[in-house]
Amino acid sequence: MPTSDPKHYLPVLQKSLWFNGLPAAAAQDLLSEATVLHLGAGQQLFLRGDSFDGIYCVLEGGLRVTGIAPNGQENLFSVISPPTWFGEIAFFDGLPRTHDALAVGPTVLLRVSPARLHELVRTDPQWSFRLAVLMAQKTRLLFFALEAIARLDTQARLARVIAMTVTQGGTAIPDLVGRISPLNQGSLAETLGVTRQTVAAGLKVLQDQGIVSLSYRRVTVTDWPRLCEMAKIDAEYPPPSRQRDDTPANEGVAQNMLHRKPGDC
Repeated sequence: MPTSDPKHYLPVLQKSLWFNGLPAAAAQDLLSEATVLHLGAGQQLFLRGDSFDGIYCVLEGGLRVTGIAPNGQENLFSVISPPTWFGEIAFFDGLPRTHDALAVGPTVLLRVSPARLHELVRTDPQWSFRLAVLMAQKTRLLFFALEAIARLDTQARLARVIAMTVTQGGTAIPDLVGRISPLNQGSLAETLGVTRQTVAAGLKVLQDQGIVSLSYRRVTVTDWPRLCEMAKIDAEYPPPSRQRDDTPANEGVAQNMLHRKPGDC
C-alpha cells in the first residue's frame, strides 16, 4: 500500500553509503524535511534545462537519465535504481538540470525541496559538506567511466557497466550474489554505444563462464569476484564507507583541501 511516510523506506535508505554514513541526528533531520513522490511509468521527473527543484532518492522502481543529441536521437546516460541519491549538482551551481529523467515503471522517490535544503544548511552549515560528499561520489563515477572508455575493450566495459549498476556506481551497499542489474540488453547497448548483437554476444560470454545468468529483461550476477576481474576492478568495490562528517578528523580533511597546492589530486 502506498505510504507518504519517509521512515517507511528506511531499510532501502540505509543501503545508500551516503545516507548510511550520516550521523543519526542528521539522517533524522533529512527525513523530517523530505516528502515521498510517486511517478507512473513513463512519467517525467524533470527535463534538461529545468530549474533546480530539490534532491531525490530512488526508493522503488527506477529512472532513465537521458540526453537528446542535436539530431534528435535520445542517448541513455544511466538507469538510476534504489537507493541512489541524485540532483545535488544544481544545488551548488544554481544552473538548470543537465539531463532528462523519467520513470521506467511505477517509481517512488524521496524529495527534499530547495527551501528545505537551504533551511538544513542554515541551521547546520555542515550540510554543505555532506552534500559535497554526495557530489564527489558522482565525480569518482565519472572518472571511472572515462577510464573504461579510454582503456578497456568492449567485453570489459560490459562487465564494468553491470558491476557499476549493481552497486549504483559505488554509492550503494550491494547484495552481490544474485543481484539483478536494472539494465536490460537494450539499455546496455545504449549505455555502451554498441549494437544489441554485440551486447548479446558479450552477455553470452559472461553466462557461459557462470558469471551472470540471463532471463527476460534481466541480468543477474552469479559470481561477483569474477565479474570484477573481467571488469578490472577490485572485488571489494565499492570500498567500505567511512564516517564522513561531524568529527574533528573531517574538519581537518576540509582544512587540508583548502590548503592543497594547485595540481594536487
